Amino acid sequence: MQTITLTYKRLPDRINYFQQQLLYEDEDVIVTSQRVKPSSPIVLNGETVLGDNFTAVWFVFTGLWYDIGKIYNLNNEWTGYYCDIMKPVKRSPDQFEIVDLFLDLWVSPDGSYEIQDEDEFETALEKGIIAPELAKKARNALDDLIGEVVSGKFPPEFVKNFGSQKQLEI
Repeated sequence: MQTITLTYKRLPDRINYFQQQLLYEDEDVIVTSQRVKPSSPIVLNGETVLGDNFTAVWFVFTGLWYDIGKIYNLNNEWTGYYCDIMKPVKRSPDQFEIVDLFLDLWVSPDGSYEIQDEDEFETALEKGIIAPELAKKARNALDDLIGEVVSGKFPPEFVKNFGSQKQLEI
């Protein structure tokens, strides 16, 4: 399986590089997988839905202001979707680059959702780390994404139907 490098930029100047397994690619989407190490776990109703060494299958669509991570726990059970609000991806043959815009959305299997990192977004806006115009685009992207969740149009069929358990083993 081919490995691809994700260049992850967090304003104002943090850059990380993540090696991910390339599962699928065409002109519209890049699909990768990796084991994640979140800065802090997400716990809902007493259950960890995103934690250390969980598997994320990332769907990064060309032109969209968010990605979609399909998250699986240590038992390979699907726990939900983690969506990063970001600038549209920049792609090259062996790497891709995203600029994270702080806001995130967790979507549970039952369709309920929770906004993540809103405090970080507000702090970045107050400190001038994110420009007001870019912040407005980020907030609009989050609102559009929530609208898709509420209307039942999330996730896209491609995301819903992608992959088998065998593909998810890292």
